[in-house]
Amino acid sequence: MNAGRVGILVLHLITWALLLVVAAPVLVVLAGAFVDPSLLGVSSERWAADASHGFFAQSWFGYVFSLYGRSMQFSLLLATLSVVVCILVSVPAAYVIVRSNSRFGRVLEEITLLPLSIPGIALSIGLIQAYTIVRGQWWLILCGHVLYTIPLMMRVVVNALRSFDLERLQTAARSLGANHWQQFVFVIIPNLRHSIVVGSLLVFAISWGEFNVSFLLNTPLNQTYPAALYATYTSNSFAVSSAATAIFLAVIIPVLLALQWFGGREFTRLEQAA
Repeated sequence: MNAGRVGILVLHLITWALLLVVAAPVLVVLAGAFVDPSLLGVSSERWAADASHGFFAQSWFGYVFSLYGRSMQFSLLLATLSVVVCILVSVPAAYVIVRSNSRFGRVLEEITLLPLSIPGIALSIGLIQAYTIVRGQWWLILCGHVLYTIPLMMRVVVNALRSFDLERLQTAARSLGANHWQQFVFVIIPNLRHSIVVGSLLVFAISWGEFNVSFLLNTPLNQTYPAALYATYTSNSFAVSSAATAIFLAVIIPVLLALQWFGGREFTRLEQAA
């Protein structure tokens, strides 16, 4: 066996070892939701699955839905609203930044990235202190999610705008009689559709799994699902925590797969444009 084949074999072994290290804990946690935890060596309550009454209704999944269903709905609402707010704010702002190409635009771009460098606990305390009069309102949690997700959407859209000749597109639109609003709506937005989809998926994924900012902003009536997931690991059994984790992954994995697919198409489009 020559040195080249040995090198390839080593690379394959490292890849499979890495996959095993990453996948093993996830698979063990998921297994706890479907099999008797005692088979995994975990002491827990009596396994809840009872085929005579239907698996879902009597399983730990049914227990998690009955206990934390409202938290799931609240997190889905926050993720959806975060996408809407980020599109309405980030796309026009990114257009202004790229179009102006001024020092003010560059400063504004850097400011929007600032929340990503601030610990979530500091950001949540800042929101509480700045808006004490509305503390406990559900939309204050939304503000925390938006502060963390707008920079991501901004970065995706700004990079897309800088990937094509914005001035040439606008000049062509003006020659056809389009005003500034028509240029933005009928020329710029269609060219950004893939970037907006990629940014929206990224925002949804981040918002669905956001914990740091939400933890201090949550209230008994308005609790996000990641906070509920944390509660299952601190106060419930391994089986309940596994079922809650499986539900969390059931939402996030399709979003990540869609992000990978649309993101791949976007990167291919940008490379062809370049």
